[in-house]
Amino acid sequence: MNKITILIVSLALFLSACKKEEIQVDPNNLLLGIWNVSEYVENTTVYNRSSAFVDEYGYEFKSDGTLTERQNAGWCGTPPITYADYDGTWNVVNDTLIQITVNYWGGTMSYYLDIESVDSQNLRAALVLLEE
Repeated sequence: MNKITILIVSLALFLSACKKEEIQVDPNNLLLGIWNVSEYVENTTVYNRSSAFVDEYGYEFKSDGTLTERQNAGWCGTPPITYADYDGTWNVVNDTLIQITVNYWGGTMSYYLDIESVDSQNLRAALVLLEE
C-alpha cells in the first residue's frame, strides 16, 4: 500500500513538472518575442514563435529596440553548423521594413527585414541587403 502511495505522488509530481510553458504575445507589437526558422519559401523565410531558441537560425526582438540573432558561429555554412547568439538593434523604417544592425563572427552587419506578415504564431519575412 505504501509503495502505491509513493508511486501516485511521484507520478503527480512528474506530470506537474511537464507543464508546457505558455508563450507571451504582446498584442500591441506582434514582432516582439523569439522566432525560429521553420521553412524557406522562395525568397521568404517563415519563422515560428517559440519560448526559446532551438539549434537553428532565429531572432529575439525585444521591446527596447535590441535583439538577439541566432546565426552561424563561423564562416563555414557546411553542415554540421554551429550556432551562436549575437546582440544587435532593430528599428521600424516603415510599415513593412525593419532595419537590423547586428554583430556576427566577422564584425557588424546591417540589413532590412521586409515583413510580409506577422501574427501570434508565424512571421514571414524577406532579407534585403543594404547597398554600400
